[in-house]
Amino acid sequence: MKATRNQNRRNRHTKQRNSDNNAIPERQAEDQSLLFMWSLYRKAADLDGRPKQHKLFGSNTVRLIRASATRKHFHSSQYGLLYTYIVEYELENLPLNKLIRASSVHMRSPVAPYPPVMCEATVSSSQHVNRTDAVTLGPQSLWAQSDVTSHMSRFKGSQIILFIQYKCLKPDQTRSSVRSRKQRKGFPPQNHVRAPALLLFLEEEAQPVEWAAQAKAPSHSSTRSRRSGEPGSIVSDIPDYKRGKNGVAKNQCKLHSYRVTFRDLGWDHWIIAPHMYNPCYCMGDCPRILHYGYNSPNHAIVQTFISELGGSDVPLPSCVPYKYKPISVLMMEKNGRIVYKEYEDMIAESCTCR
Repeated sequence: MKATRNQNRRNRHTKQRNSDNNAIPERQAEDQSLLFMWSLYRKAADLDGRPKQHKLFGSNTVRLIRASATRKHFHSSQYGLLYTYIVEYELENLPLNKLIRASSVHMRSPVAPYPPVMCEATVSSSQHVNRTDAVTLGPQSLWAQSDVTSHMSRFKGSQIILFIQYKCLKPDQTRSSVRSRKQRKGFPPQNHVRAPALLLFLEEEAQPVEWAAQAKAPSHSSTRSRRSGEPGSIVSDIPDYKRGKNGVAKNQCKLHSYRVTFRDLGWDHWIIAPHMYNPCYCMGDCPRILHYGYNSPNHAIVQTFISELGGSDVPLPSCVPYKYKPISVLMMEKNGRIVYKEYEDMIAESCTCR
């Protein structure tokens, strides 16, 4: 009966741990680093990749760096379990001059015994540990973060070494030593925590270089000209501009939806989320009179007028995007780094003629 109750509790804990993983491929569901970045992504963006808040984390890019080398020491006593990690991280080819802040991400081992224990974590750039900077990884927490920004400036070159110490308390200090030995036999105490990951918050050049490598997208200027109907518009100064006929085109310039999955593009092996992308596009005929709703610049108004006067070599203005929205992307780089990045101007929001 006791074994059944323990198994039920363990199943509930597993269900809670995996409740938000249904959007992650099954082969990746046990990757704790990926689960952490997925939870970070869900906090910052909706399922379509729209950011819930501009730069929620204070930067447009968050990079998770896994340990490149690890040394581990373990000691058990009647007061608890003590783990010491010496961890190296490879930071080559990263724009550290764009660093906003950095964190150490403390995670439980995927094979940690049940029930989980509470651990106190401290991080240092030397073997001297300062307990005043400790953070707690509670029994119900899958991970916790320590700020390590101050340690980053102490290292030069492409590597950083951090000393992490975990002091873990047993969940029930009053249980019998016989029961403790049985649990240790089934689940070695060395499996409670794993080597932490390094989280870098960077303000990078947020251009979808990886996307452009697959298919080049036309660039656009973010500079907006004066719009018709606003002060300074040339509309009121062109004689008889508004007196001509302005028939409504059957195929009027407007915004169209176009949803595509990254699997269809063959990019799902490195783009984790979102699964679907709707960039939208503008298509249609521009009217003769470019009213205020089109937000057209003076140049487009004059171009329309010249074209109507018989300038056969001068085309009518084109229907193009006017405003854009950003998109948040969670991706896996070739070196195994997991990256969250906000890209500006990725979804067309409205159209104009120019």
